[in-house]
Amino acid sequence: MVDRQYRKLFAAGIINGMGDRFCQIALLALIYRLTGSGFSVGIMLGLRVIPFLVLSPAAGVLITRISRRVLMMTTDLFRGLAALAFLSVHSPEDIWIIYGVSTLLACGEALYAPARKSSIPACSSLRIIEGEQS
Repeated sequence: MVDRQYRKLFAAGIINGMGDRFCQIALLALIYRLTGSGFSVGIMLGLRVIPFLVLSPAAGVLITRISRRVLMMTTDLFRGLAALAFLSVHSPEDIWIIYGVSTLLACGEALYAPARKSSIPACSSLRIIEGEQS
């Protein structure tokens, strides 16, 4: 039987992942609509990768020092507040807001993802089925 904490973590991961993907698709469409440039879209995709390359190794160290739950909740709160800045984008001159906030969102995800994935063994209490050898 899968325990309650794992179900909550799993559901939170599904919701978080869906939100991230919808946001990314909407931002790509918005950038293309504002600029008509595939190059601008490529810049945004590149800016979303850089934080993972830089912050993911540091996230591993960070999650051993502070509570994973606190880290996940803090990063999601930060990302939610940062995403409100997209409401101020109205013209191609505002594209720098999209680039900056998208990078901040990716920074939060680069910290969130390792914390969530490392929480799976900690909250899971899967039992070995009777008769099954480990």
